[in-house]
Amino acid sequence: MSSRTSWPVLDLNRSNCSRADELPPQPRRLEVVSKQATRVTALSTKLEWKIEQFEKLMKLVKNGSNLISRMFSVPDAPTVCWELHVYPNGKRDEDMNHVSFFLRQVGLARGEEPIMTEFQIYALDANNQRVSVCRDTKDFTNQQGRGKFQVTRDKMTGALRSDGTLFLICEVEYFPPGSKISVEPVMEEDVSTEEPEDLPEVVVRSNNRQMWEEELFTDCVIHIGSKNIKAHRCILGQNSPVFKSMFSSPTMLEAQNGEIHMQDAKYDSVRAMVEFMYTGATESLDQGNIDEILAIADKYEVLMLKEQCERLIAQTINLKNVTQIAMFSDTYTADYLKSAVIRFLMTHHRVVIKTQDWINLKKSRHELANELLEAVLTTDQDDDDASMSASQISSPPSRKRVRRSAK
Repeated sequence: MSSRTSWPVLDLNRSNCSRADELPPQPRRLEVVSKQATRVTALSTKLEWKIEQFEKLMKLVKNGSNLISRMFSVPDAPTVCWELHVYPNGKRDEDMNHVSFFLRQVGLARGEEPIMTEFQIYALDANNQRVSVCRDTKDFTNQQGRGKFQVTRDKMTGALRSDGTLFLICEVEYFPPGSKISVEPVMEEDVSTEEPEDLPEVVVRSNNRQMWEEELFTDCVIHIGSKNIKAHRCILGQNSPVFKSMFSSPTMLEAQNGEIHMQDAKYDSVRAMVEFMYTGATESLDQGNIDEILAIADKYEVLMLKEQCERLIAQTINLKNVTQIAMFSDTYTADYLKSAVIRFLMTHHRVVIKTQDWINLKKSRHELANELLEAVLTTDQDDDDASMSASQISSPPSRKRVRRSAK
C-alpha cells in the first residue's frame, strides 16, 4: 500500500503571495480634510394676545367684522412686520358660527422676494393647555395675508379661560430678507462652541456711545436754546444728508465754525436723534415724545429713525386718535404710518367718518380725507391675499426723498 503524499499547500502559491509580515511596503497616503460649515440664522417672533369676553364676541359681533392685533416684529429685521386678524363670527357668510384667523405681512416693500414662513397659532385654555388653531408654512409678500383657518365655536369655547378670555399665541419663524446661505471653511478658532461675550457690533456701538458721551475729539456743537450737544461732523454728515450739505459748503456758517443753531426744536428730541446716529438706537422713543422725534428726524432726513417712530406710532392707532395721526402722517410724508391708518380705516371707517374729528378733517383737508377713503374703497377686503392698490401709500418709506433746506 503506497503512502499518501502531503503537499505543502502554502508553498504552491509562494510566488504570488506572502505572509502578512512579508507584504511589500504600501505607499503612504496624504489625507486632507476640508472642514466646512453652513451657518443659518432664522428669526422668530411671538405674539401674545389677550382678548376679553371672547365668548360674547363670538355671539354678538357681526359676520365679517374683525379684530386686528398690533404689529409685531424682530428688531434685526425691522422691515418685516406681522398682524394677526381674528373674525369672531367668521370672515364670509359661509364662515358664520366659526372663528376665522389669518396672519398678514404688513412691512415688506413692493417687489421684494417673498418670505417663506413657518407659523403656528394656538390658544392656552384654563389649564394652560394648548388648543391648536393652525400650523402651516407659506410664503408672504407685501400686505399679504395667509388664512383663513376656520375653527368651530365649540372648540374656541373650550379654549377660553374661566373668565371668558381668549389667550392667543402666534409664533412666526422665517429667514430675514436678503439672507444668504453659504458654505464657509471652518477655522481652528471656530471649533469652540462657546458664544463670544461681546459681539463686534455691540462693542462698536458701545465705543461710539462712550466717545460721544465723553466728548472725545468732538469738532462741532449743536445749540438748542440754552443747552448744547457736542458731536462729530463725520457722524452727523454720514447719517444726515442735511448735515452733510451744511459741512460740505464752505459758505455755510456751520462749516466755518462748526456751530449749529436749532431754533424750532426741543433739546430732548435733538439729543435722541444724535444718540441714534451714534448707536442705532435711543431710549427716548419710550418717553412719550415720539412725534417730536419723528418731526426732527424728518427735517434732517434721518430716515431710519423716522421709520422706527412711524412703526411705534402705528401701534397706538385707535378710534380717538386715528384722524390726528392721519393728518400727522400726511404733514411729515410718513408713508408707512399713513398705510397703517388706511388698514385701520378698512375695518372702522363706518364709525370714524361720523366723528367730529373726521368732519373737521373734511373741511380743512378734504384732499387727504378723499385720498384715505379712496384707498379704503379700492381695497378688496374679501380677498385673503389682498394687497393695497395704492402702492405709494402702502409701501414703507423710500430711502430717497426731496431734500428740505435746514434753518
